[in-house]
Amino acid sequence: MKTILSIQSQVVGARVGNSVAAFAMERLGVRVLQAPTVLLGRRPDHGAPGGGPIPTETLAALLEGLAADGVFAEIDAVLTGYLGHAEHVGVIVDVVDRIKRANPKAIFVCDPVLGDEGKLFVNQAIADAVLDGLWRHADWLTPNSFELGLITSRTIDGLNAARDAAKRIGKPVLCSSIRTALGLGNLLAQPTGDWFCETARLPRAPKGTGDLLSALFVGRRIRGDAPAIALEGATGAVYDVIVRSLAADSEDLLLPEAQAVLDEPVTWPRARPLEVAL
Repeated sequence: MKTILSIQSQVVGARVGNSVAAFAMERLGVRVLQAPTVLLGRRPDHGAPGGGPIPTETLAALLEGLAADGVFAEIDAVLTGYLGHAEHVGVIVDVVDRIKRANPKAIFVCDPVLGDEGKLFVNQAIADAVLDGLWRHADWLTPNSFELGLITSRTIDGLNAARDAAKRIGKPVLCSSIRTALGLGNLLAQPTGDWFCETARLPRAPKGTGDLLSALFVGRRIRGDAPAIALEGATGAVYDVIVRSLAADSEDLLLPEAQAVLDEPVTWPRARPLEVAL
């Protein structure tokens, strides 16, 4: 069975971070090993969240426990998301290196969870650690358009700008939340070709949709889906989950209730290949 190590936030009362990623990837038939970077009772935007960041030495010890069990060679991908400390970056880089030595085919996927719509939701030290170090070690990146702009020091105001920025990175990039006339689109830019997939505009979206998109795309790719199929399936499933969550007037993603669409979306938007020349 394919195995993914997911290193990101854990919130007891909300579907974000590992509460989204692990459920979604396991629904795709992928084994998920979870390591938390923060433990919170609720989302910080609701007020005092309770809990806090995982101490760096604790995160390192958790991952050392995996090493002691000899599972590094079984890990096919490492997916990172929201970090609790800037110092987590060093722990992650070290464990990725050790996993790749145990399994040279393993990949590192960095979701640089920094902010959205022009606003950071991590402190500057974490942002600097991700922008100056972590993403450069990744094999794939899954930023939203705001985060792609931070990484490349460019303004992302549409598909062409996102594509140009992604190409400058020189590695596969899944960029989400690109505004279009229809609604929102997701760009998959990679050396072998670029694909774009979009869905209609919705009035709002619960928190955690970026975590869900990254998890579904990575889960599909690791289990063997072709890039364009993984893009389509992930994009459609996220749309379907949002629609069902809004219909229930839920602030959270209703993953258990909508779990059937994670693997078999009702909405299946077609990814269109983009011309070679920009």
